[in-house]
Amino acid sequence: MKIILIGLALAITRVAPVLAWGQEGHSIVAEIAQQRVGPDTLRKLKALFGGEVSLASVASWADDYRAQHRDTSSWHFVDIPYDQTAYDPARDCKKECVVSALARFTAVLGDCGKPDAERLDAVKFIVHFVGDVHQPLHAATRIKPDGSEDHGGNDVPVTFFGQSTNLHALWDTGLIMHTVYAWGTYVTRLQTGWLDGRDLSALQGGTPIDWAQEAHRLAHDVAYDIPDGGTLGESYYAKALPVLDRQLALGGVRLARLLDDTLRGAACP
Repeated sequence: MKIILIGLALAITRVAPVLAWGQEGHSIVAEIAQQRVGPDTLRKLKALFGGEVSLASVASWADDYRAQHRDTSSWHFVDIPYDQTAYDPARDCKKECVVSALARFTAVLGDCGKPDAERLDAVKFIVHFVGDVHQPLHAATRIKPDGSEDHGGNDVPVTFFGQSTNLHALWDTGLIMHTVYAWGTYVTRLQTGWLDGRDLSALQGGTPIDWAQEAHRLAHDVAYDIPDGGTLGESYYAKALPVLDRQLALGGVRLARLLDDTLRGAACP
């Protein structure tokens, strides 16, 4: 049954290019963040939400919004070239990218002069985009032999344990679904595993630019490290899983810190 479900998930992802963590990945990041935000932040979020807060329930809202507003597609990624190491806004964010979108919506959330509805939308975008910028293939693109871009691995066909998909979709959904089915179980796995007892004082810092450059390095060193023919199995999974765990966990931790820092100075009525 597990093989059938994994195959179905991977088959679905190859119908069209995927541009974000799947719903599971975004929910994992959001739930870890909600468990770590401070009480004052939670109180202010409740005021914006008009009641109880569930960041996981709105974590994929920006994808639904994009479906109706295609001009927002570029907000979900930043195309740092594979052979570069640093973010260059003039080259990598010519219109708007996930780095600039995070800066813009963070400013909106921290501005008490903005309408509550606008600030609530900003929360939803921030929750989603912090998740996006931690997906390695949201921060890298590589030139194919024909001279075109591979769109963050969307145009790189691979097989994963015998199932056909593309490299981007594998990182969005396939790796997560191969590990566990329920995203809540993945949260528990990270809380009692990767995050348990770890000193996060240095890891939780940084800016969206730092996070994008870090994700780009992981894309270069790990995600794109595939054999000719794109046949992936246990060795690739063993190499990718620690990166997947790290990025999902740190996405949640850093989201919590970003919300705390932004709302700490927002003494809204």
